[in-house]
Amino acid sequence: MHDKTINCPTWQGQEGQGRCQISLTLQNTGSGINGLLIGGEKPHIGGVVLALPRLSLKGQGWSSDLFITPVPGHKDVDVARIVADSLARELNCPVVVTAGIHSDKLSQEELRLIIRHCESLAESGLAALKQVNI
Repeated sequence: MHDKTINCPTWQGQEGQGRCQISLTLQNTGSGINGLLIGGEKPHIGGVVLALPRLSLKGQGWSSDLFITPVPGHKDVDVARIVADSLARELNCPVVVTAGIHSDKLSQEELRLIIRHCESLAESGLAALKQVNI
């Protein structure tokens, strides 16, 4: 049995509205970050990305190795990859992001907007987690 209590702060943010609304929840497990990235008209489980930080092969800064598992026919891992990779590199810890974003017949502009929302949420979540010194 462990003596110490692990403080597991949770951060949640939301961007956009309607069929382009995205929500990101980040849970600090004490040894990594577990994220849930969902939105649109039909939130679901579309895929999972695990990002493990490592030193850059170029010898400058950090990078990450990505392990990507999409649900067949889903592209949600594309945005999960962006979030997991940026958090793992910046926080230097393992990050898992489960993603599921769906709205029927999105235009190219709506898709770009959703990607921007995901990037913005990753930046906001990162800033919040850095404040609590994970």
